[in-house]
Amino acid sequence: MNKVRFETSDALGVLTLANPPLNLFSMELIEDLRTAVTQAKNLPLRALLVRAEGKVFSGGADVGVFKGKTSSEARNLFTSQLKLIADLEELPFPTLAAVQGLCIAAGLELALACDLIWAAASASFGQAEASIGTTTLLGGVQRLAERAGPSRAREIIYTADQYDAATFERWNIVNRIVPDETFESQTRAFAERLSKGATLAYAAGKRIVRAYLDGGTRAADKVVDAVAPLLFDTEDMRAGVNGLLEHGPRAFRDKVVFRGR
Repeated sequence: MNKVRFETSDALGVLTLANPPLNLFSMELIEDLRTAVTQAKNLPLRALLVRAEGKVFSGGADVGVFKGKTSSEARNLFTSQLKLIADLEELPFPTLAAVQGLCIAAGLELALACDLIWAAASASFGQAEASIGTTTLLGGVQRLAERAGPSRAREIIYTADQYDAATFERWNIVNRIVPDETFESQTRAFAERLSKGATLAYAAGKRIVRAYLDGGTRAADKVVDAVAPLLFDTEDMRAGVNGLLEHGPRAFRDKVVFRGR
């Protein structure tokens, strides 16, 4: 892989866009991204950090890949790429996008496929596709609607404007804003914290949220019935319950070690 790096540190995977200066989504980067997500899926990871080299998370697609494409060629291209986004979204452990600088179009769609988005204070976001006469191609608009509601999603795609991190946090698209000077260390530390957590419980919670988004409360209730009882057989739940009973509610969090089993 030349345009994406994938590394592991204990149970944490780190996927890094490495196509400076703008980390544009070329066909080579997309194929590298597909390879990295497949590797993450096949390894015993417990969290994934999605980040980018340099001052910019991503300026979106290399527009050269659109030139001369017919509608049938575009359909084949984006059907494949939507599968990549779904594969990232469905990883059975927490995923955190760490966004600095500019994050627009395909770059934002990649971040939206992650469970959580943390932004540097100076980051800016947008879906710029309307400015070239198209719409979001990797699922951005529907994922914006999930997080911010349909009205905000329409505004973002209609204007093709850039929005600061504070606005996206207020609209529930970004989870947390981090000072620029501590952005790298804080996002890495939080990703490592997730990688040491109750991995199977996280996976169950992730499935429940997905069921709610897809089918509402009753659909999520059915998933609770399917996945939550199984947690009682895990080492992690037994350790958590025993730790709480032994050390009390104030001290047990520092005492319990989760193994992801």
